[in-house]
Amino acid sequence: MDPPQSLSYNQFDRKAALNEQLRKEQHFICCYCQQRITHFQGDKTGGAHNEHLIPEKGVYGIFEKQMDYQNLYACCIDSRGLKKKERSKRHCGEAKEDKLIRGFIQEETCSSFFRYNTLGEIIPNGPYRQWKEYLEKKVSLSQDLKEAVEAIDVLNLNCHSLVADRKAEQEKLIPLLIKLPKATVNAKIAEYEAAEMYPRYLDMLLYFMKQKK
Repeated sequence: MDPPQSLSYNQFDRKAALNEQLRKEQHFICCYCQQRITHFQGDKTGGAHNEHLIPEKGVYGIFEKQMDYQNLYACCIDSRGLKKKERSKRHCGEAKEDKLIRGFIQEETCSSFFRYNTLGEIIPNGPYRQWKEYLEKKVSLSQDLKEAVEAIDVLNLNCHSLVADRKAEQEKLIPLLIKLPKATVNAKIAEYEAAEMYPRYLDMLLYFMKQKK
């Protein structure tokens, strides 16, 4: 049996080095929204913190998970510091705080639970086409879809800024997909997946690219 953990995250003095390693493993995109992350803390644009999937504290906090490497991720901080009245603009770890969500990001099939629409929204991979429909029909959904809705909602991944940003990326991508042959698109997919630094919103890009006929 492993000895009990004695070091808390607050006592850990190599947070920046840890974040650097996490960013590299995540190919420099946020674990939740997949925006570009380039540095630890500091400037909010491209900044990241060390995110605990299972919270450090609160009702769902587990002390033994504070320094569990499998529970740590690099997460963007670009909505940090917003006031309470701007809470609807917070996303990712800033919105999640000490809440608990299903660990989709730890599952190999994570991307199969989600898809994207042409409004720029991320939605569960289910029967409806818009985010508002999933919120309205949540009680009738399967357990997997309910948990996907909960994760998107808690992380606020459909806040205005992220939806607008994804929509802008779609408007650049989709006209190109119409023009390019499938072989070229497939080659670009392979290039993206093998890149040391992923393009931001990788899963959204791949979702539309893989629909090329």
